[in-house]
Amino acid sequence: MLPPQLLPISTSMLKRTKRLSPLEWMIVLGLVSGLAYGLYAWSVNRGQCVFIPNSLTIRHQGGSVAVLQGTMAGQATCKLRRLAQQNPAIETLVLLDVPGTVDLIDTQAATRLVRQKRWNTVVPRGGSIASGGVMLFLGGVDRVVEPGGEVGVHAWSQPGGGGVLFSSPDDIPAHAERAFRKIYRALGMDPGFYDFQVDAAPAEDIHWMTRAELERWNVVTR
Repeated sequence: MLPPQLLPISTSMLKRTKRLSPLEWMIVLGLVSGLAYGLYAWSVNRGQCVFIPNSLTIRHQGGSVAVLQGTMAGQATCKLRRLAQQNPAIETLVLLDVPGTVDLIDTQAATRLVRQKRWNTVVPRGGSIASGGVMLFLGGVDRVVEPGGEVGVHAWSQPGGGGVLFSSPDDIPAHAERAFRKIYRALGMDPGFYDFQVDAAPAEDIHWMTRAELERWNVVTR
């Protein structure tokens, strides 16, 4: 217990700390309101994907099927997450025409999301996937390429110094190669599939896999 002579001072100080001036109350309320609005805006914007012309589109066909078409330009993960939120019954992604990606980091994240959701992937008759589109396809748990569907692979590429394109296996930076091998291991792929891809064709070309190659490298599950 405080000595009697200190009680009035302590009580007075305690009372002063409990009172806020009108200006202080305005500041506190402003901070709380700003935080609440920030959280609301974040929750809304998280479900909004930036529109990029000619980029990946996802159409819910009703029931458990969605159709994907277009180049992955940095919004694949956002759009797939929104698909899952709005259509929890989705089980199968039909990759009608996914020719590649211009954002490998987002494509890897999208691939991991497909596996996390345990969706299946299908390339239909007349459908085509290539390059980064193949990576997204590999995220599927059950993977089917129907007769007449195409799967194209080549050496991964990216802009180099002075605008030069890394187009051969020897040119691919070590950190990029490690990232590719890591995600293939996470997907349960044969480690040799990465080498098969980069050796199959240079970045400027494409190799369309045969049915035997699709089965050899476990690209398809049936």
